[in-house]
Amino acid sequence: MKKIILILLIFSILSCERQNQDSNQAVEKLQSENIVLKQKNDSLNGELKKAKMSKNYWFDVEFEGIDFVKKGIENPEKYIENSLRENPNLIPLEPTLGGKMMFENIQILGDKWLIADYSDGHVSGRTIYSYKLNRNNKFEFKALNSIAPE
Repeated sequence: MKKIILILLIFSILSCERQNQDSNQAVEKLQSENIVLKQKNDSLNGELKKAKMSKNYWFDVEFEGIDFVKKGIENPEKYIENSLRENPNLIPLEPTLGGKMMFENIQILGDKWLIADYSDGHVSGRTIYSYKLNRNNKFEFKALNSIAPE
């Protein structure tokens, strides 16, 4: 009888070890699959973010930008943004602590307005500008309203 109990005990131990090995392999496989899925998810989220950033809801080149294209401006959004960035004097804040005011995010709001934020690394603000293309294909900007620290 002792032999039978000993055999059953050994069989049970071996069986448990085999189940633990199988369980460990299953867990490792799931962890590996999880890593792959996370990488794919991150990649898709990155692509989605890029797609959202590249499309401006407020400015459609084929609608608001068509007049600019007809006047020879191939990429109106970039041209408007670059024109504003070349005019830091339009920023209504003075830099502090030796900083330099620069435009950061610029969002074009149709064919007449844009909103831009700016900072010198210490203080920041936001302004809505109107803009228009003059006869020399240069943009003229006018500050309409600003939000800045008090």
